[in-house]
Amino acid sequence: MKFQSGQTVTVLDTEYKPAGSAVVCNYQENSNKYEVDFIYPGHDKADKISVPEERLILPGDILHR
Repeated sequence: MKFQSGQTVTVLDTEYKPAGSAVVCNYQENSNKYEVDFIYPGHDKADKISVPEERLILPGDILHR
């Protein structure tokens, strides 16, 4: 497990471009994904979504893809 509950991360879209910030809720061991609170652009309320670890980075991390 790379990220901790409550930690702010940057979510990457399917093309590995930043899609926005999220807060880690928990790690789902059975699917190797993180459940995060993510606010979609134009929305006020966060949604819980599952994201694979490879699509999460720490804010400010540089992408080398």
